[in-house]
Amino acid sequence: MLQAGSAVAHIDPSHDVPHAGWGAQTHVLAAGRDDHLTVSALYAGDGQREVLILDYDLCVLSMPQADAIRQAVARSTGISAEAVCIRTTHNHAGPMIEASYYQVGDAAREAYLQSLVYQGTEVATWAKKKRRAARVAVGHGTSSIAKNRRQRLASGRVVTGCDPDGVVDPEVTVIRVDGVDGSPIAAVLGYACHATTLGPPNTMVSADYPGAAKRLLAEITGATVLFLQGAAGNVGPGFEGFTGDVSVAHRLGRILACEAARVYEETRTQPVRAVFDRVVESGAPLGVFRIEPEALDEQTVDYLSTPLALPVDPQVPIDEAIARADEAAKALRDLQAQGADDAAIADATFRAKRASMAARRSRDFYGSATKDVELQLLRIGPAVVAGIPAEPFCQVGLAIKAASPFTHTFFGGYTNGCLAYIPTADAYPLGGYEVDTTPFSPEAADAVVAGTLAALARFAG
Repeated sequence: MLQAGSAVAHIDPSHDVPHAGWGAQTHVLAAGRDDHLTVSALYAGDGQREVLILDYDLCVLSMPQADAIRQAVARSTGISAEAVCIRTTHNHAGPMIEASYYQVGDAAREAYLQSLVYQGTEVATWAKKKRRAARVAVGHGTSSIAKNRRQRLASGRVVTGCDPDGVVDPEVTVIRVDGVDGSPIAAVLGYACHATTLGPPNTMVSADYPGAAKRLLAEITGATVLFLQGAAGNVGPGFEGFTGDVSVAHRLGRILACEAARVYEETRTQPVRAVFDRVVESGAPLGVFRIEPEALDEQTVDYLSTPLALPVDPQVPIDEAIARADEAAKALRDLQAQGADDAAIADATFRAKRASMAARRSRDFYGSATKDVELQLLRIGPAVVAGIPAEPFCQVGLAIKAASPFTHTFFGGYTNGCLAYIPTADAYPLGGYEVDTTPFSPEAADAVVAGTLAALARFAG
């Protein structure tokens, strides 16, 4: 019989860890905390195989950072590292934990990264220890909070804004995990939308809309709630994004949580059928039914990790890219030391961020024609969760779900690290942020779809 357990812990950063990392922000450290950041764990095992998902309220983790957590969890729990899934909500209002171009916070950031390994290992261990006989079911709904964000201006320029007519993936996926007595263990909420409600004006540490959705869904259901970010590369909160008003993130989270709660309550982990029983004479003749259990969906656990070779465009030589990043970071620090005005600071921060991103791309991709990207598949009962360490456009997720051999497939990015955007081929002639900053070639999106569907076919046996 399938067993499952869950656990959750706070992962709030200290006050001296740099905040957010927006190119247009003028602050370095957060002014306070809007809500708690968390790491949530779901363990599942069927006596033969075990899997574990960790959900962090963070923007991204590098692949080495995610791997350090996976290895630590594997050592502590005995679960194969390939069966440990590290997900981030892609929250842009938390700590800045990538390599910093600021002159403060390096030691604090490194200490925070170590704490993420410790906290992840702790909740993973507790989730396994709390395991008990369980049942799993999956339900689906829809939400319209996500909007396509590739806005094309009259000039032809593509900006990261809101295209209300652009393609999105509106599906809300809810994986419900109950004990065999019907008591809640976990609710896994999957949705595709950038967590960028809070933007450069925001100075508060926050979990953005995914955190708000998880909190309310947990209150309603009594379950530990995890959030799985979908294929969100070209979708976000639309015209409500990039604000400094935390109440907007709370509102969007409530909207999503209410739909997820509806799906959760309508989804039964023990299927039943209503059978007419008798008539009770009570003024009106009352038709009374009895409820009988039906057979469960398959309640097995499995995992698969396989590389996808994705095509890569030529990159700037590493030494040259690092020199540009160092120069941009020094220019920013000089302006900060001089007490320059906000406009100058924002412009220098933007240049430092872009140069830092370019240097990271060169380190990861220079000299390569292809890059092996890990595709991870997890099966928990009737649910299949697939993910890659990248930011795929939503069309990638839609194509995979439509052709999957499994009834319930969720596909997302931000899994076991994050490398770069994977735009669809038709986006490249238009340009825009996602195209300008990706190392991947136009053929990469189709390669992800084909490779994932081939792996799902093998997974289905």
